[in-house]
Amino acid sequence: MMELITLIPAIACIYVIFRRGTYAAFLYVFLPVLLLLPTYFWFALRPLPSINFVDAALLPLGAGMLLFDVSRWKFTRTDLWMLVFLFTSGYAEYRMGLTTNSAFSYFAALVTGLIPYMAGKLLIEQTGSRVKVFKIFVWCLTISSFVSSYEYFFKRNPYGSFWNHFYPTQWSTWVTQVRWGFGRVAGPYSQSELAGMIVLTAWLMSLWLGRNNFQENEARTPPPTLLKHGRWHIWILFVALFMTQARGPWIGALLGVSVAAIGMARRPLRRAIIVGSLVFLIGAPLYIYGKDYLSGPRRNYGSEKETAQYRAELLDNYIPLAKKGGPWGWGLEFPKIGGQDSVDNEYLLAWIIQGYVGATALILLMLETVGRLVVQAVRARTVRDRHFVLTLLGIVVAIAFTLSTVFLGSQSYELLFLLIGWSQAVQPREKMEPVREARLNEAASEAGLMRVYS
Repeated sequence: MMELITLIPAIACIYVIFRRGTYAAFLYVFLPVLLLLPTYFWFALRPLPSINFVDAALLPLGAGMLLFDVSRWKFTRTDLWMLVFLFTSGYAEYRMGLTTNSAFSYFAALVTGLIPYMAGKLLIEQTGSRVKVFKIFVWCLTISSFVSSYEYFFKRNPYGSFWNHFYPTQWSTWVTQVRWGFGRVAGPYSQSELAGMIVLTAWLMSLWLGRNNFQENEARTPPPTLLKHGRWHIWILFVALFMTQARGPWIGALLGVSVAAIGMARRPLRRAIIVGSLVFLIGAPLYIYGKDYLSGPRRNYGSEKETAQYRAELLDNYIPLAKKGGPWGWGLEFPKIGGQDSVDNEYLLAWIIQGYVGATALILLMLETVGRLVVQAVRARTVRDRHFVLTLLGIVVAIAFTLSTVFLGSQSYELLFLLIGWSQAVQPREKMEPVREARLNEAASEAGLMRVYS
């Protein structure tokens, strides 16, 4: 069974936890697996749930955090919204008597939602690893973007073509879409809009690194030049974002970089007012134009206008259905309306599947994250620290906007909850007391690990 190679990340994660602890497993196993390997190939051993490469890395990482890191957990209000969101993820199926479907839904939510949330909250800020995480994102996405450029010119996903050799009985419904005569780059992230969210995250991180690429001990280095200290990654990732040809992530990236730019200013409040005014002055006419643009019948399937009209019609078709779903929703097997099988709006989709309770929990998670990062940006004592916090905020804002144009799927699911958890741990740098790697993992004795994994 060639599908057994899916378990390699689990073996690697267990080994690194045994040798260096959860901190290193998160950085050097989970993040590269998340950013470089596809999620649309899997290993299944029924009646157990299917797992992909990312799931395989997350399972031992989650067990390791429960054993060695959870004692440092500090409860926040966001934890409550997270628990509500997780509870609603499979409750509709449970109420309908679909216990197997409900169990699978809960398994997916716990693995791909809760464990990344825990990792963001426990394994980055406390270890002083914010710069390392940024660098891993940038390097992995640079590699991914280079490989994925093949898809732009030849309209064939090289990741799907390669991994199909190891999963000959599986096939993917993710086909390369074509726009303006070129392939819409999806890479290992299933489809172009989802790829756009991952790439814009790394691009915003590369902008911060390009300006603030000092050592992690805050030692000063000469100002970066265009081709030194990672500045060239900015252009590679910018081109990759363009090659997705995904308008939602493009607009999201513009919003995100605008928010991040506030952090670079010596007078951030003045720049925030300027940025907010520009967004309003540009956004209001565009909104009016967009309403007129979307009028009329849908024609030319797959065109820019038709796909925009499709998303607009989703609201008209599915909001009445979402209301009928009540507090807990319809579950994954919800009725399809008007031939619109794909609900390309995560907030609407959460309302349909998880009811207004689940959708409200998701929105509160977003608002809590934004509020937390704004507070920490105000408290920041240095421009560099404030720029970092507002870069994280810019990424969250960009993803939050993009989710109004696409569902939350593949690696973007883990990414969002990782960022939400990370936001809960962010503190002004001078107030942090980084926990040394040895302290974090002193409990990871050989005997303890053998009890867990043998």
